[in-house]
Amino acid sequence: MDSATTIVTGRKEIADAIRACVPNKVLEIDSLFVDLAEPGFNVNFEPQFRIMNPKMEKVARGLRGEVICAIPPGLSCGNLLLHLAYTLKHSPAALLYAPLHDLSPDGIARALKHAEAINPWFLTSVAARRMTERLLGMHLIPVLREAGLAYTGWQSLFYLHLIRAISRPSWKRHLRFGTCVAVEIDSFGGNVYHRRYPRHVKGAFAVIHKETQAQWPDPRFPMNQLLRNTEEMPEKCREDLEQAYLSGIASWPFSYGGVAYGERPVQILSQPTGLLQRLATLKPSRKVIRIYQQDRLLFRSQSYYPEGQAPINPLPARAQMEATIDPQLPRSTLEAFLDRLDECQLDLDFPSILKLNYSGYAQQEGAKITVTPKGETVLQRTEKAGLTGWRLYVILRLLENIQTDEAAYEGVLRQIQETVQNEREPRRMEMTPTVKTAQN
Repeated sequence: MDSATTIVTGRKEIADAIRACVPNKVLEIDSLFVDLAEPGFNVNFEPQFRIMNPKMEKVARGLRGEVICAIPPGLSCGNLLLHLAYTLKHSPAALLYAPLHDLSPDGIARALKHAEAINPWFLTSVAARRMTERLLGMHLIPVLREAGLAYTGWQSLFYLHLIRAISRPSWKRHLRFGTCVAVEIDSFGGNVYHRRYPRHVKGAFAVIHKETQAQWPDPRFPMNQLLRNTEEMPEKCREDLEQAYLSGIASWPFSYGGVAYGERPVQILSQPTGLLQRLATLKPSRKVIRIYQQDRLLFRSQSYYPEGQAPINPLPARAQMEATIDPQLPRSTLEAFLDRLDECQLDLDFPSILKLNYSGYAQQEGAKITVTPKGETVLQRTEKAGLTGWRLYVILRLLENIQTDEAAYEGVLRQIQETVQNEREPRRMEMTPTVKTAQN
């Protein structure tokens, strides 16, 4: 890294940590020095911005030479990178991205040394989420405002649907073979819960068998793992974990989940405290995945084995498989909510759950988590406006498509717009024609 390189970050604590490691100029810039204009996009869904802080925008626009945006990895801090890229798009400055996986001196030096060109898929993923928030906000804010209710964001609303879902009885279908259990999944890979008693499954299944190197426990869901069996409030948990990162005790702990946006498994760098003491040691293993497919029906089993150990269950013959329909009793607990997130291949997003608590739409008392009467009104209003839990789930999965193909950006946003505006509920198994996501 050249001594003339300018480093830009979004928090004082991170800026101070960088200054302690390198002699370069370090700027601390609030990510909202520019923000989306109204309505936020043009007919091609290209983001349209407005200046919120003219003084800071002038500083950013005046940057020259090599500029490194050094921020924590993943989507949650990506707004600063998006806004810098917009501000500098016609500038001679060369903008690079350095995800700060940890704030140890070695970690900071390593990140800055290997600063990279911005991956288009990552930037478009950040932009797509901003556009989606604006699209849904335009649709829902007037509906909620009529009842004196605040819009907390589409992912918070999805969480609210999940909290209500775990409080109601449902049914799941399974295929059983020896000790192997395959659960019914949708075409995106999430577990299927039936609100009414489903039909029995009969007939033959095509089987896809896949083995990959993995780690156990699954490192993609550290927050779900850490918050199980704890009565600490989410706000306190988030503060403790964030402080562990800022003080160099641990690497960045907040990941998206099943889809990777540059995050890495959590690493303990010094003596852990609080929740981090419960973080399990990852062990190398082999992950065996089997997809059972019959027309639009999909079932998936997942097993982990120590390296070198053969799978316990060979591929089953048709006569050996038993199909069952199993009742799921209501469980209004934080553990049940985290289980649902695991089954959606999502790691807990603290801002989404905290917005529900702050707004009074959900409440947590010890290990119990419930939707409040005010939250029920929000759900009724949003469902009447066409935004059901399934539609929010579809939107979430559509956004993940951009991770593998940044060219899908405009098509995904158009699908989301149609999903928001269409009065009819989309059929559950028509959204994706392949089972690629289900195999993860």
